[in-house]
Amino acid sequence: EAPMLYIGEKVGKRIGQKLDIAVDPLEGTNFVAKNLPNAFSILAVTEENNLFSAPDTYMEKIAIGKNLPKNLLDLDNTVEKNITLLAEAMKKKPNELTACILKRPRHDKIVAELKKMDVNIQFIPDGDVAGAIYVANEKSPVDIYMGIGGGPEGVLAAAALSCLGGQIQTRLVLNDEEKKRALKMGIKDFTKKYNIDEMIKGDVLFCATAITNGELLNGIKDTGKEFHASSFILHKGSNTIKSITNIHKK
Repeated sequence: EAPMLYIGEKVGKRIGQKLDIAVDPLEGTNFVAKNLPNAFSILAVTEENNLFSAPDTYMEKIAIGKNLPKNLLDLDNTVEKNITLLAEAMKKKPNELTACILKRPRHDKIVAELKKMDVNIQFIPDGDVAGAIYVANEKSPVDIYMGIGGGPEGVLAAAALSCLGGQIQTRLVLNDEEKKRALKMGIKDFTKKYNIDEMIKGDVLFCATAITNGELLNGIKDTGKEFHASSFILHKGSNTIKSITNIHKK
């Protein structure tokens, strides 16, 4: 057990409906420290056993937006094949597509393949939940998110994309010690690919409150007497997509 929330911890009064929650209290630690865009506090909620319990490890991810053929892309495809399939489905040329990728040395090979196809690249320094959500945001130029990021962040991204009609496929990246932890969580196939319907089953509620300003929301605003906090709320069951601002008096 840890002095903060940990995977598998039970919270609440144990009365009423049982729920699964995924939480990232601060998505974008460096963003807050450096006052950069797109830091969030994020929560996803489903009924019990409907949320993929991902260990705190790395995860391969590939995400695309809505109104595309189901399971269009695959992590085992080459970058060239996935881009070609996406371009054909969107009736675009590869050089008209934009890929969002975490700026990391581990992605150099992916970046080289994208550049070879003249795909536009939008790098992000951190915050791969927001990066994945970009694919389903009509105001964003991003068509595909790809690369390796955090496992729990992948679950949160899947929750948002499930509400928005997007797609994501993931696969855990585990070292020997992490495989032992995964086994304790009931994960036996370490090479399994997870599509969005396996990560998020049934209804889901997603909420992200912005801490710093970004493309999706304005961050916390201090007016002197009040704090204004803007949140992005999604509910799959009711097709709810809305932004709200809460005012907290000092």
